[in-house]
Amino acid sequence: MFVFFIICTLTFSASVNGIRQYQTSIPDYLKCPYGKYYKHIGKPPTCNPFGQSCPAGFYCGAGPADQPGFCCKSDNPCKLGEPYSRNGDAPHCLGKSAISCPRGYTCIGTKTSSSVCCKGCTYRGESYFPTATFYNTEGERCTCGENGKVRCTKPVTCKGANGKVYKVGESFKVDCNTCSCRSDGRIVCTLIDCPKKCKYYGKVYTEGDRFPARDGCNECTCKYDGSVSCTEKACGYGK
Repeated sequence: MFVFFIICTLTFSASVNGIRQYQTSIPDYLKCPYGKYYKHIGKPPTCNPFGQSCPAGFYCGAGPADQPGFCCKSDNPCKLGEPYSRNGDAPHCLGKSAISCPRGYTCIGTKTSSSVCCKGCTYRGESYFPTATFYNTEGERCTCGENGKVRCTKPVTCKGANGKVYKVGESFKVDCNTCSCRSDGRIVCTLIDCPKKCKYYGKVYTEGDRFPARDGCNECTCKYDGSVSCTEKACGYGK
């Protein structure tokens, strides 16, 4: 005669109308505090210390008596604090039967691995960790707060010497130097010693250039200080 013993761990949950209700607790070996590995969303593969192994970055959370368990993520994927959990088990937030992350959390992960709710923000379909800064399409500088809210400030711009307004990160040329608009509203340029330019009757020449004078006889040179120097030969005489 064989006798089978089934051991269930029960926890007291509530008392309704004077009747005690119990629910089966999740064994510790089935809990994954940092998230489970999902080979196919909604179907976490089970593992066994003496059988199926887990991929890199995961460990096998199997039972002490060779009970099958889940492949659990080895390291905390959240940059701030612990993942959102239910009774020590971090539920997934992508794919089938996924949960919606509570206020102040955002879904971190991919469809081919674990996904959990970390403290952070979701803004226009993108996820950001707390203290992360970014720019939106309007050019506003946004920051993800630890409360899960995104705050954006008015865009910073820079005004050039020519009166033109530039956005943060925008680059432009001033002579041979490259300038860019900084996030603090300043314009920063490279400090290359540019060749001087000379203007001579509507035309522009570079330092060192030689060109005919307006009389067609003498020759002119563009000097280092931006001035034009021409020879003074007496042309058209003595013929």
